[in-house]
Amino acid sequence: MARLILVLTLLVLFLLEGTVLQLLPGHSGPTWEAVPRFVLVGVVLIGLFCNRREALIYGMVFGFLHDVLYHEIIGIYTLTTMVAGYFAGLVLLLFHHSIAVALVTLTVVLFGHEWLLYSLFRLFSPIELDVQWMLRQQIIPTVALNLLFALLIYYPLGKIVSVVKAKLETKLD
Repeated sequence: MARLILVLTLLVLFLLEGTVLQLLPGHSGPTWEAVPRFVLVGVVLIGLFCNRREALIYGMVFGFLHDVLYHEIIGIYTLTTMVAGYFAGLVLLLFHHSIAVALVTLTVVLFGHEWLLYSLFRLFSPIELDVQWMLRQQIIPTVALNLLFALLIYYPLGKIVSVVKAKLETKLD
């Protein structure tokens, strides 16, 4: 039951990311674009709170779902979301878990995710995008938006993941 709640939470984040919370600049609005990556934030927090294998699995499932629904190239978001979740789980092996470590990890993972997406799309796309433009107009605002969101869901998602982790540990015993 706890795992179902975690999956439903990630599904709600996925729906919010793709429908309600699209922050697109208007003609009279800002010149930057912040892309919500709420599922990625959830997967990274799962990696930090639970373990890297759980984050890898959730990253694969929701990354594949993102690829199938939103993009022509299957596998880019699957790869980047899986790598991000696994990396977050590895950080947990090296450092003691705290909110500061989580925020630094989220910053590095979100920046790395956006940079890897930019690199892969630049590799496979005929359109040339300037690196400085991408950093200023999309990557930095996206990282800032998702860090603010991570601060909002850090404790609630931590409670849900701790219940899932406790159930996993009791199954192993």
